[in-house]
Amino acid sequence: MRFGSRNGQAIILVVVAASLVLIGALGFAIDGGQLYAQRQMAQAAADAAAEAGIMSILRGTNATSTYTFGTGAAPIASYACTTTDGRTPCVYARNNGFGGTASDTVTLSYPSSVTGVTLASFTVPAFEVTVQRTVHMGFIQFLKGPASTTITAKAIVGIVGTVSPDSIIVIGSGPGAFTASNGASVSVSGGGIAVNSTSSSGITITGGTTVTASQIDVVGGASVTGGSTATPAPITGTAIVSDPLISLAAPSVGACAYNNYSPGFGTWTLNPGVYCGGISITNGATATFNPGTYIINGGSLNLVGGTTDTGTGVTFYMTGTNTTYGGVNISNGAGVTFSAPATGTYTGILFYQDRTITSSNGATFSGGVQMNLTGTLYFPTTSVTYSNGSGTAGYVGIVANQVSFTGGTNIKYDSTGTRTGLFQNGVALLQ
Repeated sequence: MRFGSRNGQAIILVVVAASLVLIGALGFAIDGGQLYAQRQMAQAAADAAAEAGIMSILRGTNATSTYTFGTGAAPIASYACTTTDGRTPCVYARNNGFGGTASDTVTLSYPSSVTGVTLASFTVPAFEVTVQRTVHMGFIQFLKGPASTTITAKAIVGIVGTVSPDSIIVIGSGPGAFTASNGASVSVSGGGIAVNSTSSSGITITGGTTVTASQIDVVGGASVTGGSTATPAPITGTAIVSDPLISLAAPSVGACAYNNYSPGFGTWTLNPGVYCGGISITNGATATFNPGTYIINGGSLNLVGGTTDTGTGVTFYMTGTNTTYGGVNISNGAGVTFSAPATGTYTGILFYQDRTITSSNGATFSGGVQMNLTGTLYFPTTSVTYSNGSGTAGYVGIVANQVSFTGGTNIKYDSTGTRTGLFQNGVALLQ
């Protein structure tokens, strides 16, 4: 009897021990499952907050909304959201279940670089959201485990740019959208030419002209006649190439700082500002344009008569009404050396024509003009014309409704997109 009782006690001890093991395993499973679910939800909240934040930064609404974030000079300090924060990333984190209580911490950070990623040239190129939550444990703490633990999730997003393969993009749809004639020599070193014209003569090359590029594409057709050559041969029936600058906001046009600026012969220094009635440098004058944005509100940018004109980090915004708009006229032996800004909103943009203009006045370079330009000539509803021996050299992009050459032009392709701004910014989840 005594041995039987002992056997019964052993069975009870085994059952108790097994029960404890099962309870412990169940506790680990429940608490582990809770932590896994919390981590997954935290990651989803971090991703949503980061993506909403970088989209706001890309569109510029982070600086214009009631609840601003990511503004000021770099480096921008990290910021922890409050439980009622109205900043876009903070709201998205709360909408996904994190940041509404004191047990959560949502932190916004602004890394200047991300390992292994080439970020676009942007004031705030990357954005990071870190989500933390203190989770109270259940069964595990009864087995001498921690009473609580902290889960962390991080998302890093960035603005990345896709560089256009084309140096010349003609967005007009009519005949002769791209024309080269009268013995012109047009060379695009390393870049392509894309013409959106649906006309059978969207590209017209004639009169002993030579056109070379990495590729020549046209939606419609091409005509190469009169002893002319196009290398390689144009590819017809291609897809339309979207305007890479369509989302670039126009500068704000304020009050006139200068009126009908025409100083005459001499040496002059110009400053950024609003020039109502245009700028006219003539008669062999020398003009230096200080860095910044020059808003030509009505009238034209007129550089003629053997002038010498230089400017580094400049953008010319051409605007006005269809009645007052004068476009760009650089002619009669002017020598022009201009480069666009290397950073900022208008990186790579040398000329920017107001999209609402429907005037016949475009950008004309004629009469033996010698130009060393770096940047893009953006004339989306008007034309760019090189004639009478005028030409350009340098890293140049042309995006225009119509393009015409009768002069020699040697354009270098900007593979980085930073010299011409011919890249499209997009957002990507990086980590």
